[in-house]
Amino acid sequence: MNLNCLKPTILLVAILLQTVAEAQVSNIKSNVSSDTKSSYTYSKSGKSSCRRSDDNDLMSEIAMGIASGIAWASIEAQKRVLENQSEYPNTVSVEAGLEYGTNLSAQTFSPNVRGNWGIYATDFRYHVLHDHTGSLESLDWQVLILRVPIGNFKANYGIGFTSLLSPKTTYAESTTGFDLSLFKQQLNLSANYRWTFKRNDERYRQEFKLTADYQILQKGKFHLSPMLGVSYQNYFKEDEFWFFNCGVRLRFGR
Repeated sequence: MNLNCLKPTILLVAILLQTVAEAQVSNIKSNVSSDTKSSYTYSKSGKSSCRRSDDNDLMSEIAMGIASGIAWASIEAQKRVLENQSEYPNTVSVEAGLEYGTNLSAQTFSPNVRGNWGIYATDFRYHVLHDHTGSLESLDWQVLILRVPIGNFKANYGIGFTSLLSPKTTYAESTTGFDLSLFKQQLNLSANYRWTFKRNDERYRQEFKLTADYQILQKGKFHLSPMLGVSYQNYFKEDEFWFFNCGVRLRFGR
């Protein structure tokens, strides 16, 4: 065997293991506690600025017009998708997933449930990150996800929050990504990026996940699909993890 050919692989593995060794749950918890205790600094001024009432009225009219336009477009899009469910896979359904990830030094465990209704969805998961220094648990709820369907492709954007169990604190969180169904929904590809809003200097968490699941069983509206994937998590730009994921997804609906 040519050892020169193995050198790049050995170097890559060494770099990954070094990154894994430096990433510790205890350090993340310490940063969360510091982030929670930090207070915002507000600057106060004795001066007040005045705006003309007609400017305020104009801005209000523009804001109301934009909100009305978005609401109208959403209602029309929802009606179209629900009336043409055969054109858009997985339009109305309930999904449940069980995912496990590992890099040999740390593990994740993420059961989740998701409801899809036309262009809207909601997603809830219990997420655990564990290594030799401890466990970090959170309840992550993307309260409202907007899905833009284009045939078998769906672009997603969601807004919600992540609530840590210890230390107890909550961050606002958003997600964006896409879902793609291939081979008559037998194969489903999903990419998702989630990030928490900044409370002080850095974000609590950024996460990117790429998964693929393949349907092996269908009984009426019930679907069973094993899943494989890879994910990356970064906490406060200090602790980062790469994981290989496996699991199963259950879906009831179209």
